[in-house]
Amino acid sequence: LKQLQAISAFEAGMNSAMQELVVREAAASFRDKFPGDSKMQDAAFASAVKSLSGAKLAAGEDPVSAHFEGAFKSLQGVDLGKAKADAKGSLPERVAFAQQAKEAEFRNSFMVTAAEAAEVKSLASKAKSGEGYDFSKLPADLAERLDALYKSINAKVGFAMPDQAMKPIPLTADAAANKYIEEVNARLTAAQVQLRQGRPPAFLSAF
Repeated sequence: LKQLQAISAFEAGMNSAMQELVVREAAASFRDKFPGDSKMQDAAFASAVKSLSGAKLAAGEDPVSAHFEGAFKSLQGVDLGKAKADAKGSLPERVAFAQQAKEAEFRNSFMVTAAEAAEVKSLASKAKSGEGYDFSKLPADLAERLDALYKSINAKVGFAMPDQAMKPIPLTADAAANKYIEEVNARLTAAQVQLRQGRPPAFLSAF
């Protein structure tokens, strides 16, 4: 349920952000174009003088309004997911750039990526032992990485995994106490190995 709520909130936020983006990028495209477009500058001056005289401007005489109207019309019928993406291009290209970036963020946040799948497959192959897995074969850094992937991927698909990390107890200045601490730490390490060994084989075999 939490994952569905997160997806719904992300999509709602994306839709709202896209509406704001269209207006913002239309204004940005005007600011980019106006300084180098002498015809637009002349039209702006002429429309300003006409407005000051009290005369009513005809449709299209105001270059600012005409630019925004044309920019919004340019979005009609455009598939933003497939359109050319350019942060400095036309309005459709600017919006497509933002839309495709948001879609990539959505995939990375809520879907298992090809890179994650490949990494799990690689780590699983290193722990393969006969028909099953022996996670004690993995170096500590790779075992920790597999744990992180296990949790993050399950979270992406809606399964919240409890934090099972158990940190070793630091040693003290008391040699007698350290013997007990070392024994406890050894048992913690053994327990972590058992937890990894109990990881559902279906998770790894899915990759």
